[in-house]
Amino acid sequence: MGGAPKQTSGVGVSQVFARRRAGVALNSFWNLAGQSSPLLLAAFAIPVLIRHLGVDRFGVLTLAWILVGYFSFFDLGIGRATTKLLAERIALGDAAAATGLIWTAIFSMVLLGTCFGAILFALAPWLSHSALKIPLGLQSETLRSLCWLAIAVPCVTLTCGLRGMLEAQQSFGAVNSLRVGLGAISYLGPLAVLPFSRSLVPIVLTLVLARFVGCGLHFWLCGRCIPMFSQKVAWNKKAFGELLGFGSWITVSNVVSPIMVYLDRFLIGSLISISAVAYYTTPSELVTKLWVIPAALAGVLFPAFSESLAVNNQDRATYLYESGLASTFVILFPLVLVVIVFAPEGLQFWLGADFARHSAVILQILAIGAFANSLANIPYALLQASGRPDLTAKLHLVELPCYAGLLYCTIRMRGIEGAAVTWAFRLCAEAAILFFFCRLITRRDLSPRLAVTIGAGTGALIAGCVIAGLLLKVLFVVAVLTAFAYVTWCWTLNDFQRLRLRSWFKIAAALG
Repeated sequence: MGGAPKQTSGVGVSQVFARRRAGVALNSFWNLAGQSSPLLLAAFAIPVLIRHLGVDRFGVLTLAWILVGYFSFFDLGIGRATTKLLAERIALGDAAAATGLIWTAIFSMVLLGTCFGAILFALAPWLSHSALKIPLGLQSETLRSLCWLAIAVPCVTLTCGLRGMLEAQQSFGAVNSLRVGLGAISYLGPLAVLPFSRSLVPIVLTLVLARFVGCGLHFWLCGRCIPMFSQKVAWNKKAFGELLGFGSWITVSNVVSPIMVYLDRFLIGSLISISAVAYYTTPSELVTKLWVIPAALAGVLFPAFSESLAVNNQDRATYLYESGLASTFVILFPLVLVVIVFAPEGLQFWLGADFARHSAVILQILAIGAFANSLANIPYALLQASGRPDLTAKLHLVELPCYAGLLYCTIRMRGIEGAAVTWAFRLCAEAAILFFFCRLITRRDLSPRLAVTIGAGTGALIAGCVIAGLLLKVLFVVAVLTAFAYVTWCWTLNDFQRLRLRSWFKIAAALG
């Protein structure tokens, strides 16, 4: 991976980097905006769609949304692998290898998408008439809708690969502009159909057409943003092996991880009651929404890690790693602290006294687990960028049976509180193991200042769970946040980060 960079044909390394250098903070902002904007549209569109379509028809539409969202898993991890491997080739300035990788990834995505689309098309009658409890009057609409969705699968998988290429080029502004547009069509498209039809078929067609248009726009952007994209079309057997080898481990994590995220809800429903699921799921949904912040940052750091490690720049990789951890901690700690301390009061105001009585402790416990998992996003990205997705996949494979057994026992003994403790414990243990793996890979210890800050912050969150009385809670939060601000500014941030924050404050003051 070392050695002097080769020159791209007609495009020097310096030119490539000049076109792709953007700050991690700006790219993270683009990612956050792209992932959170559709949520605002959903809040507006969903009540209207339920009112006009009815519960049953809307239920089928939600299945269509879920399928469209999860079609990206059909790429067998090749999209993520493309981001890593292309970022490495761009960093090394190897245009020939980059071109072969690009077109090999494109052909692979189209082939996989076609295969999985054919499978969905073949299963559509069974899903519509037997597997899903679809009302008789909706089965024909559902069948035709699933057939149209099957046609869109190759487009969605290809788009996933093209997005990975743009992320390798660090074109996050373009990627998320398209993400916002596609998210808008997913919710506004069905609304536009309502004046003309209540049938699911034209509504699903808007989703399908949006995916075709989105795929075309991603292809066009790749041609404009990636210098090697328009060069000779080629198939590279070695690149295909690399993509499949890396992507297969990513697929293991993509399959196992969601099972562990949602297993607790199914066990609570089967061992306790459906009402207990509601008391548990609501705070769970609330705290896991925080994950959009570290996910946005980790998505930007992943190609940056890959690029740095490709040229053996360990210093930059370590700097990005610690900066990512510090940024995640600084952004999330105040939010999680307020959620934990004021969980009973917040739930009572939002959902009533009964809900607060059952769910306040659950919210506090889950918030600690979500915080640990947010920090773990950064070592997770570094491990995968270092070419070791097998470590995270093997960790998930070991975790699953251990977690399932422990979860079953704790639910039987302590109900939903036991489930929350087990869920949080799993995420904290997983975070600790990921940090340990990163220590083995980088052969460097985490900055003592950062480690102490994170440890003290976690201790403050745990202490916040036992504070009682509104006045005492307010004083506790004010004292902790004051200490947090001082420690963060004087101890945790480096000189460059403080300088950048001062410039942002000046810009904000000028605009104000």
